[in-house]
Amino acid sequence: MNRSMLAVLIGALMATGTVQAAAQDNTWYVGGKAGWSNFYGVDYNAQVKEIVDFLEPDQKHNDLGLGAFVGYQLNQNLGFELGYDWLGKFKLDKSGSLGTQSAGINGEAEAQMIQATMKMSFPATSVLDIYGRLGGAYAWTESAYSEWYRDSANSANDYTFTDKGHKYHGAAFVGALGVEYAFDRDWAVRLEYQYTTPLGKTSPGESGVEMDNGLLSVGMLYRFGQVGDEPVAPTPAPVPEPAPAPVLVEKQFSLDSDVLFEFNKATLKPAASQALDSLFAQILAANPKDGVATVIGHTDRLGSDAYNQALSEQRARTVADYLIAKGLFADKVRAEGQGESSPVTGGSCPDGAKAQMIACLAPDRRVEVRLTGVSQVAE
Repeated sequence: MNRSMLAVLIGALMATGTVQAAAQDNTWYVGGKAGWSNFYGVDYNAQVKEIVDFLEPDQKHNDLGLGAFVGYQLNQNLGFELGYDWLGKFKLDKSGSLGTQSAGINGEAEAQMIQATMKMSFPATSVLDIYGRLGGAYAWTESAYSEWYRDSANSANDYTFTDKGHKYHGAAFVGALGVEYAFDRDWAVRLEYQYTTPLGKTSPGESGVEMDNGLLSVGMLYRFGQVGDEPVAPTPAPVPEPAPAPVLVEKQFSLDSDVLFEFNKATLKPAASQALDSLFAQILAANPKDGVATVIGHTDRLGSDAYNQALSEQRARTVADYLIAKGLFADKVRAEGQGESSPVTGGSCPDGAKAQMIACLAPDRRVEVRLTGVSQVAE
């Protein structure tokens, strides 16, 4: 008996983690297999062993193995199989002659079984599974033995002895490892090595021989009730499209100071919030990235240059603080004043009565916001 093979099979299956079966849940499948059947670890009863050890006959350990099976896939992780295997024959043969005398022996043992196993599958790709099976079998082994002697000089000494029909029926362990490839939705092919022990029993009243078997086979199976798309080989992940190129943003907004402030004042009117909220919304709509908002205050020419410069800076700071309070980053907002240096009225307002000049120079009293940065193109 090969106990180490049994330990390897059980250890390999128990060491594997989370699994996924190739077939879909709660579906049936049927299949067949054929391959190389090898008998080893052969033991005989004492009488036959003595003859075999003495004559050292040729032993044929290999034969054709065949099988058929039906399976049920319970869920993604677990399935069950019931199958029949014809494992072939183990044979021994020896003949020789000396002068007028010749003699020979022949023996064979054939094995077959019905097996029930639990199948566990481990996904390698979307179409390839590694799997293992563990279970038991009801096996029957039948042996036959014959020996003969011939003497051409004295045929009275000739004899033939044949001993047939020695049988043993009993339980056996079955373990298997394999790979299964689904080449379309319903059909799959598998390559498997199956180990079975023991086959037969050395007792003279039974098969008279006990052995292990390894079956390396190729199988084909058809799966019933599969739905959905056929399995396909893995496809490469799509290459992401390049990010949209940044677009330069440079916008300028202008607000009438008379809307925001009282004359000669730097504090906001109650009604100024509506105009500044609209300005804030326009800045957000421009979607600047790493942008900078520069708030610039302007005055008319009434008053001294120093006074107008200070007033323009104060008004710019007031507007900047409002935008920061609304949500703009403080380090991205700048404030500066240009006093009366950048009038838009030009020479259209001659000196005259103060009230008339205040009204005429109103366009010069303004707050501008210059927005610079980049904006991402909409995806």
